[in-house]
Amino acid sequence: MFSKLLRSTTARIVGAICVCLIVISSGSRVIAHAQGQSYLYFQIGESSVTARAEIPVESLNNAAGLGLPTDKRVRATDIEPKLADIQNYVDQHLSIDCAPQSCTAVFQDFGFLNTTFSQFLLLNYTVEGFETLPDELQVKYDVILANEPQHTNLLLIEENWKTGTFANESNALLVFNQPEQVRTLDLTSGSIWQGFTAIVGLGIEHILEGIDHVLFLVALLLPSVLRREDSRWQPVGKFSTALIYIIKIATAFTVAHSITLGLATLGWVNLPSRLVESIIAASIGLAAVDIFIPLFRGRSWVIIFLFGLFHGFGFADVLAELGVTSRYALLSLFGFNLGVEIGQLAIIAVVFPLLYLIRKQFLYRRVALQTGGVLLGAVSLYWFIERAFDINLQVRPALEMLF
Repeated sequence: MFSKLLRSTTARIVGAICVCLIVISSGSRVIAHAQGQSYLYFQIGESSVTARAEIPVESLNNAAGLGLPTDKRVRATDIEPKLADIQNYVDQHLSIDCAPQSCTAVFQDFGFLNTTFSQFLLLNYTVEGFETLPDELQVKYDVILANEPQHTNLLLIEENWKTGTFANESNALLVFNQPEQVRTLDLTSGSIWQGFTAIVGLGIEHILEGIDHVLFLVALLLPSVLRREDSRWQPVGKFSTALIYIIKIATAFTVAHSITLGLATLGWVNLPSRLVESIIAASIGLAAVDIFIPLFRGRSWVIIFLFGLFHGFGFADVLAELGVTSRYALLSLFGFNLGVEIGQLAIIAVVFPLLYLIRKQFLYRRVALQTGGVLLGAVSLYWFIERAFDINLQVRPALEMLF
């Protein structure tokens, strides 16, 4: 009776943990756009400035009298005949000045952003005319405000390496809520050191929040305080024995992902993201299987090195998405990799001593190790199938109903 209850309780715990892991792994990035707002994003380079205006299509249609269809989302073919009128309207309501130098916003192209409540038209500009990066910009951005007094326009710095700002979509610097309002954007703040420390922070954040990389590390740490004897796990006798093993696998992983992170970031070697993400998922599963069946057979560091190469490509994808290495490429690469190593060492420093202390406990070897292996294998299989075959298994709703 007790054993049946224990198995039932264990199954529910395992299922609940699976739900948590899958919920975490399937989360999506939320873009902070709200109704009744327009946005102006700036990207500040070493000697360049670009901007992107994001305006709700419905509000723009009413304000500029464009006659766009109102019963469906507009397409490029709807915008193109009206593009001259749109540019003329926005030019009247968007101005960028960098006195005493002369500069102007030059239109480049357009696109769309679709949210659950609205569709935004994206207008891309380059700020041209200045010889050196100005200390400040005087900006007027009052689209829609004359027609909708309750409307609000927000100015954001999306990217500025020296202030450590990357992919910022929610922290507004300036607010425009009145027609003809001019605000000053200061470009003098920040430094190379500030940008570098922010890049290091991004690396730490990614390894701590990158659940697939963390689970691969956990799969390697679980058996690190044990050794196989006659196909059975036994606790290691000395702390140094386990520590040397950890140093070997951590070094192998670090060297490997550093190589491919550098090669991919510099554009020398590239692999399809789908292949990379699938292999990362598989690496967790194989590390989990090794808990039950000795796949690595004393060559753990070789296998870890091989998989580490693909994790490096995964890190490079993150840098590419953020656009971090478009400025100070080598410094960005070094800082991000340093952050990843700091985050990795932080995980090891917390988990490894704890595992060493409980390594002799029966529940660790018989329950924690095996349950952890099963959970890691299940999540790995789930990820691999979705990534390799580009499908949504819809497992999460089913698990939530069961547990």
